[in-house]
Amino acid sequence: MTSQRSIVGKNAAIAGGLATALLAGAATAQDAITLNVWSDTPRLATFEAYDQSHDNVTLNVVTVAPTDLVAKLQLAMQARSEIPDVIFMSDIGYGAQLSTRRSNYLMDLSDKVPQALQDEFYPNSNSPCMINGKLLCLRNDMAHMIVWYNKAQMAELGKAVPTTWEEFEQLGAELSSMGYSLGTGVEPWPLVGYLMSGGCEIALPVAGKDDTLKIDLTTERCLKPARMVDNMLANGSLSKFGPFEPDFVNQAKTGKVPLMIGPTWFGEYVIKPTYEFAPGLLAAALPLKWADQDQPLTWSWGGGTYGGWKDTAHQDAVVDLLIWSSSDVANQTSAVTLPAHEPSALAWGEKLKADAYYADDGVFAAEVDSAAYSHPGYASLRFSVADAVAKTLVQEIGTGGKIVDALPALQEELINLAKLNGYSVE
Repeated sequence: MTSQRSIVGKNAAIAGGLATALLAGAATAQDAITLNVWSDTPRLATFEAYDQSHDNVTLNVVTVAPTDLVAKLQLAMQARSEIPDVIFMSDIGYGAQLSTRRSNYLMDLSDKVPQALQDEFYPNSNSPCMINGKLLCLRNDMAHMIVWYNKAQMAELGKAVPTTWEEFEQLGAELSSMGYSLGTGVEPWPLVGYLMSGGCEIALPVAGKDDTLKIDLTTERCLKPARMVDNMLANGSLSKFGPFEPDFVNQAKTGKVPLMIGPTWFGEYVIKPTYEFAPGLLAAALPLKWADQDQPLTWSWGGGTYGGWKDTAHQDAVVDLLIWSSSDVANQTSAVTLPAHEPSALAWGEKLKADAYYADDGVFAAEVDSAAYSHPGYASLRFSVADAVAKTLVQEIGTGGKIVDALPALQEELINLAKLNGYSVE
């Protein structure tokens, strides 16, 4: 499903921040150009803002359903017709899928985005864009896992917010007998997050070796978190319903989920509108670590990226648009979710700190401080780890089995998928 609109900027150019300064003069009013852009609906405002602040550029924007993006782009490339200059990718896997021999679309930005600007992004935020050692896109937003909790309810229960996974498991055991849970144990992305928290090697790219993945689920780094999830599923402190299923939503609405692990966007887009926490209750804390770890290692769930066509006729303008979209502070201040670009995120966070819906102004601090612990292995792959987890671990849970027992099946599934998609496996 697509729709098309032409956005023609007529306003005087406004300050474009570092992005415009870096590439000033790339195009002038005398050589006005048109860029074709494929966008999702939430990013239309960003592209319109760029167009309005750049008199020399006209953006023809087509809205493409995220699930249709790769297939439509592959068809356009085969036909050598209507190939967009710039795309927004809502799924981190799209970067890998669009940088193969068959679908060789993405421009290498490694030497086109100054290192000083790359360094302004949060640590590992652009990991999904680093494919075989090349920077092939720029991250729009962060989606790392943090601790969300009902501050007043935790105080009423006389419970401290855990800082370790051992404390998390113990808290769950104490509260489960009272009918409470600490989130879901069957949603694929959180399940991957639990396992990755210990350093489990679930399809991690091997540095310096193109198209090579490390897959080893036999170590204690995988078994330890798997045992924790099994224990918590057994005593009910992790729910066997997914976070969007009616039974879990009802549990959350009725105050039976005082604390849970979720990505940064969960507060604004799930807990607030779906779980309907009342104003003044919701707070956030840093990701959990294992007792033998020096610091947390947190997985992510989401975070879109911007990419450009390597064969565009307007390379400088495309790079300028990619940089501006992901790092212009004035634009990103009104972004939908936490920007991956740190200066933009700090400006964006002012509205979050002032939002009376949250229990205190520490929610933004927790999100920002947690960014430093983002897992470097959160990468773009040509297959879905989440789908493999759903096929093996979630299915095992559904039949009354244990995650520990299903890890060999997950490893086999991942190895098969990796090899089918052209990866070597270590």
